[in-house]
Formats: sequence, C-alpha cells, structure tokens
Amino acid sequence: MLRFYFNLAGKRNVDDPCGLAFENEVQAFRAAERLAEELARTHPLLRGTTSVVVTCKDRDEVYYISV
Repeated sequence: MLRFYFNLAGKRNVDDPCGLAFENEVQAFRAAERLAEELARTHPLLRGTTSVVVTCKDRDEVYYISV
C-alpha cells in the first residue's frame, strides 16, 4: 500500500504528518474529493481560498482539489 498525505494549502495551511494508506492513487484522490466537499460544507469561508493537496512521497505526483 502507498501512503498519501492530505495537506491544506491556501487561506489555511495544514500539514498532514501521518498520512493514510491506500491501494492506489484513484482511492486517495476520491478521499481528497470527499475531504474537500466536507470542508466546503462545514467551513464555508475556505471555499475558493483553500485546496486539498494530496501527495505520495514514493511518487512524484501531486493532486490539488479546490475546497
């Protein structure tokens, strides 16, 4: 399993020190989409100013999902 880190970047910056294990990038990307949707619902001030940034230290890939 690969370990993915879910950081917030933008108006509010938060680093994920532990990460979560997923089978593949698609599962991690979908989890990041759910996180962004939840943040948009529960913290409306973050909408349009913050992104969920998904990284995997084993790979040179970064995904940005807007809140």
